Amino acid sequence: MRPFPYILAAAVLAISALPAYAADPTYEVFAISAQNGSGESGAVILTPVGTKTKVEVLIANAPVGVPQPTHVHVGPCAKLDPKPTYPLSPALNGLSVTTLDVPIATLINGTFAVNVHKSATNIPAYVACGDLILPK
Repeated sequence: MRPFPYILAAAVLAISALPAYAADPTYEVFAISAQNGSGESGAVILTPVGTKTKVEVLIANAPVGVPQPTHVHVGPCAKLDPKPTYPLSPALNGLSVTTLDVPIATLINGTFAVNVHKSATNIPAYVACGDLILPK
């Protein structure tokens, strides 16, 4: 049995529940939009864990079995600094989960974005990005 349908279902649920997650102060949820015609979109869920932050990246329409490098970059997506600030676990089958040794307040200060690359062999190709900016 392949895990992809379950990851896809989780991503769809996370995206559809964005308002519900956003209302819970223990989570911050940000949308990820497709880039370069990839069709890959999803959500980033940030959860404070003491002075650290759990970063979950959920991507719908991700390729099966292809690890996709995922990072936090200085952003926004429209002017992304190509040098990653915080590496995340590669998204595999549409899921990346990493705990960063950084407080959530640092990540949501309006200067960062989460970026997903096509593959380890095609790093220059961006397939999805989401700004980590809270609505005002």
